[in-house]
Amino acid sequence: MMFSFGSALLAAVVGLVLWTGAGYVLARAVGFGRSVALPLAPALGWTVLNALALEISRWAGIPLLGTLGALVLIAGGCLLHNTNVVEPPDDTPAMPVWMFLAAAIVALAPAMAVAPKETQAGIALSPAIFDHSKIALIDAMVRDGVPPVNPFYGPPGEPAGVAYYYLWHFGAAQLAGLTGARGWEADAAASWFTAFSTLMLMAALAMRFARTPLAPALAIALCVTGSLRPVLEAAIGEERLAGVLRPATGFAGWLFQSSWSPHHVAAAGALVIATLLAVRLATSPRTLTAIVLGLVVAGAYQSSIWVGGVVLALAMLALLPLLLPRVPPGGLPRFLLAALVAAALALLLATPLLVEQYHAGIMRGGGSPVAISPLPVLAESAAGRFGRVLDLPAYWLVLLVVEFPLIYPVGAVALWRLASRRDARTLSGREARALGVLTLVSLAASWLLVSTVGDNNDLGWRAVLPGLMVLTAAAGAGLTRLVERRGRVVPGLALAGFAASLIGGAVIAAGNARGEISSDAAWFARAPAMWAAVRRHAPAGARVANNPALFATMTPWPVNISWALLADRRSCFAGNELAIAFAPLSRQQRGAISDQFLRVFAGEGSADDLRALADTNGCDVVLVTARDGAWARDPFAESPLYHLVETEPEAWRVYVATPLSSDPARPASSTTPQGSQ
Repeated sequence: MMFSFGSALLAAVVGLVLWTGAGYVLARAVGFGRSVALPLAPALGWTVLNALALEISRWAGIPLLGTLGALVLIAGGCLLHNTNVVEPPDDTPAMPVWMFLAAAIVALAPAMAVAPKETQAGIALSPAIFDHSKIALIDAMVRDGVPPVNPFYGPPGEPAGVAYYYLWHFGAAQLAGLTGARGWEADAAASWFTAFSTLMLMAALAMRFARTPLAPALAIALCVTGSLRPVLEAAIGEERLAGVLRPATGFAGWLFQSSWSPHHVAAAGALVIATLLAVRLATSPRTLTAIVLGLVVAGAYQSSIWVGGVVLALAMLALLPLLLPRVPPGGLPRFLLAALVAAALALLLATPLLVEQYHAGIMRGGGSPVAISPLPVLAESAAGRFGRVLDLPAYWLVLLVVEFPLIYPVGAVALWRLASRRDARTLSGREARALGVLTLVSLAASWLLVSTVGDNNDLGWRAVLPGLMVLTAAAGAGLTRLVERRGRVVPGLALAGFAASLIGGAVIAAGNARGEISSDAAWFARAPAMWAAVRRHAPAGARVANNPALFATMTPWPVNISWALLADRRSCFAGNELAIAFAPLSRQQRGAISDQFLRVFAGEGSADDLRALADTNGCDVVLVTARDGAWARDPFAESPLYHLVETEPEAWRVYVATPLSSDPARPASSTTPQGSQ
């Protein structure tokens, strides 16, 4: 079986109950009113519970014990906490039940990007599945516990840790462990929950801004919109648009980013919550608030170094001048002590990942992971002799309007009005100002900062997310006021803008639901049986080698997708695309190893290449398929390093390294090998 929708549904329900319950208790304990606490609960509970569970799991060695321990600590902390604290008045209306249902339905759109689609031609996958190849990390944590052993690369004698920000995948592993779901199904469930939780977070902000159910409804509706590029291409032609704007990238709206990179979206939600908690900490310094803030900051960083690391650090520094004057008289020492507690806790929890990233950075070489460079906006022909200088204003005047129509212009105006109201000294007014600062930092970081670690500017693409969430909520509030106006012109323009941006969202949603048929679709339908054969001969700790370019046409860029989704075993080298983020290798080393693997599976490998696979890279099991050049020119067939243990005619062959096959401790295969020699 390739994918069970029933298992994914069960995992999503378990996550909803587990994280929302913990989040609601925490939200009430730190002073959020009932009307705000419930819609805030999913995102808050996910971040705090997983950040705490991950640290406990490092010591316990069993992820599920970490979850249980985190629940006990949260419940005990809230019970011991002094609840006789006078909460500030909150006139925010309660969120209607139908709003939760609407968010649950909309959240299906990004979740569908993960699921396979059965067609007459075979299995279709959505383009976004490319970024979900990290599912192998979920399987690794379920199989081996935490800290995870790197499933993408790990030759003998070298560190096998993971330097990637994997808290989101740890959360998915919790769902898999609790329900028995496989990594692929747990990823789909976690993607749905992340979409749902951030939708409810934006709805909660919109309700707090406008205090009417129409505002959160409009905010959720805005989340299904997309770029104006499809409309502009239809109006002026694709070539003319390409002569003005650079091609679309990962710098996109909530629907696109939730489909492709939900861990960055989760980190953005955590950063928004951290901002709200920072305001409450300044208004009323309390130990529990400081602890929860520290856990949220740690969770944001462990989910995304770009959003929860770079943007969060800049945002918190920018918030200090706003928060310090609002500390109650005589409360400054308590506030500074509470802030120190939050910072120390966040640093303590983040240290293991920081150490891994530091060592990986040294081994990769190169300079600083972050550089200052304006985000490219205009095509070279449009910039002319001014070059990149025009990109600076074009970001604010062109790109943000094109990519976030309505959300950016309406949200910016509405947020400015909210932050400059006369009641800015109230708690809700301070929250609006703090969120305004966060939005400015978020947009400016995308504008000027670029990540240099990989081939893509992940920092520039993801840094916009926290500000985008705040602007979406503010736009919902602003559109509510426009709808209530008696005139027809302005509301009519807003409706036209929504309709135009809805086309871009529909393109993304349709791509998620339909997928793309490739020439490998029929063959991919047989992949579960193929990987089941590999698992029969590969112990849980074995590393597998296969063609990194297998099923290359199933994704927009070639990635080892069948291994990532279905193998449930580590790879000795999962391919260049995955090695960029997960292998502590320089560009030259990564390229040399990639060329070697491609050469071997093309049937052009030498005896030295096979020796490198067996000894240097530690490949215990090898999979050769009929799609590989090595099927006809099989270098493993005559090699003394490997021998055949199972074959499917005209389909695949499974080889096992000779030392591994002769190990008496190796468990016997569950079935009799076919065609073994």
